[in-house]
Amino acid sequence: MSAIFPDLRESHRSRIRITLTLLDEALVAFAEWAQGRETRAVLYAEKNDLTPRQQAAILAGVHGMRQIMQEMRANLGLDLNPRSVTKNIQASCDLLWVDVLEMTGKYLKGLGEPSRELVNYLDPNLQKIMQYLDQIKVSLSEPPGQPLPPDSE
Repeated sequence: MSAIFPDLRESHRSRIRITLTLLDEALVAFAEWAQGRETRAVLYAEKNDLTPRQQAAILAGVHGMRQIMQEMRANLGLDLNPRSVTKNIQASCDLLWVDVLEMTGKYLKGLGEPSRELVNYLDPNLQKIMQYLDQIKVSLSEPPGQPLPPDSE
């Protein structure tokens, strides 16, 4: 409980904690970009076009916000709630699985009839991607320290 605000409602505390947590997550990315991060993948790439002046301003802003958030955390009795990377990946796999499924021919029909050639190309590849997402989820459900099963491909 907060010493400064002993009558703070849990619903208010929860709303404040959730919003500040989302802000904190964004600040992590802001700081990484200000420090030069450029992620590159197959279809996703970041072009870090921040100038040194912008980088410094972002880092100063991040630092300032974090100081305020630390004070708010203490004064409002907000607990640190570590997030499990395993659960984050599992949740992402679940959401992405549905998004990938909705690219298959059956679902693309809602946007107009796709060509048979496109469906014949997409569907098997998307099925493989969904299988990989499932494999990742299965690997995360194994007890820590257990060896993973050999790749079946």
